[in-house]
Amino acid sequence: MIKKTRTKPLKLLKFEALLERILPSHNQKQLIESSYRKYLAGFRGELSLDYFLSELPHDDYHIFHDLRIPRNDNSQLYFQLDAVIIHSKFCIIIEVKNLIGNLYFDHQYDQIVRTREGIDETFPDPVNQVEIQKNHFSNWLLRHKFPRIPIHTLVVITNPKSYIRISPKYGKNAKKIIRGRTLPNKIKEIEKLESEVILQKRDLKRISSMLLKVHTSHNPDILKLFNIHRNEILTGVFCPNCTQVALIRIKRNWLCASCSNTCLNAHKKAIIDYALLFSPVVKNKDLRSFLHMESQSSVKKLLYSMKLKPTGERKAATYTIPLPK
Repeated sequence: MIKKTRTKPLKLLKFEALLERILPSHNQKQLIESSYRKYLAGFRGELSLDYFLSELPHDDYHIFHDLRIPRNDNSQLYFQLDAVIIHSKFCIIIEVKNLIGNLYFDHQYDQIVRTREGIDETFPDPVNQVEIQKNHFSNWLLRHKFPRIPIHTLVVITNPKSYIRISPKYGKNAKKIIRGRTLPNKIKEIEKLESEVILQKRDLKRISSMLLKVHTSHNPDILKLFNIHRNEILTGVFCPNCTQVALIRIKRNWLCASCSNTCLNAHKKAIIDYALLFSPVVKNKDLRSFLHMESQSSVKKLLYSMKLKPTGERKAATYTIPLPK
C-alpha cells in the first residue's frame, strides 16, 4: 500500500511561481527556465515509476515516495529517497533517473556520461548515490531500534528512449541498473531471495508512522538561489483567463481590464505565490501592498475566507499561509 503519495515538490511550486512573476527582461530568466525544466523532468520520471509500482500486491508492500529525512535527530543535514519499499523481509531504496540520450555508466570515474545531439554531459554515478542513501537509511533504522533488515538498492532509468551502456568493470552493481518496466519483476526476484520475516506488523506500523513524522520537504529560498531582489517580482492578482496583471478589486470580485473576465477567488493564488516566494508568515500590510489593495479590513476578510486567523495583536498580527508538506 502507498503510505506516502508523490505530490508536486515545494521547490517545483516555487519555480512555477517565480517564472510567472519574474520580470520578463530579467537576466536570470533563461537560467531559471533551464533549471526548472531539469527539475520537472526528474519529477516526471518519478511519476512514471509510480505506474510500475502500482503492480505490486497491495498488502505486502509499504511504499513511500519522495522522503527527506534528517541524518540524526538534531541534524540540519538530510538525505533524500526517491522511493522506499518496505516489506516484512526486506527494504528496497530506489534512485530514479529520467535521462534521455546515450548513457554510459563509467565505473572508473564514478559517473554517467550522457551523449545527446553530439554533446557530452556528466552526472554523478547514481549507483554510488543510492548506496550512500542506503547507509543513511540503515543508520536511521538502527538509531530508532528497528530490527536489522536486508536493504537492497536499485537505479531505475525511466526514460524509455535512453540507450544504456555499462562499463564491463561494474561487476555485480550492473544488475542494480534497470529500466522502469522491469521493476516489478526485479522486486519479485528480491522477494525470492529473502525468506526470513524480520519486521512484524507492529514494526511496519511504527516505521511508517516515524517516516511520515520526520519527513521534511525541501524548502529553499528560491529568490536567494538565483540572486533575485523582491522588487524584481511582479505583484498584484493575475487574471486566470489571460494571465494579465493586475486585476482590479470591485466589490467582491476581481475584474480584468484586459479581457473583462471576473473571478471571485483570484486572490488565493496570489496569496500562495507570496508565501512561496517570500514567506508563509505575513502581515496584513504586506499583503495589501502585494495584492494592490488599500483596505485593511478587505484583506482581513480575504484571509478569513481562506480560514487563516491571526496570531498576535493588531498591527503586529501575522497570518501563516499553509504550504504543501
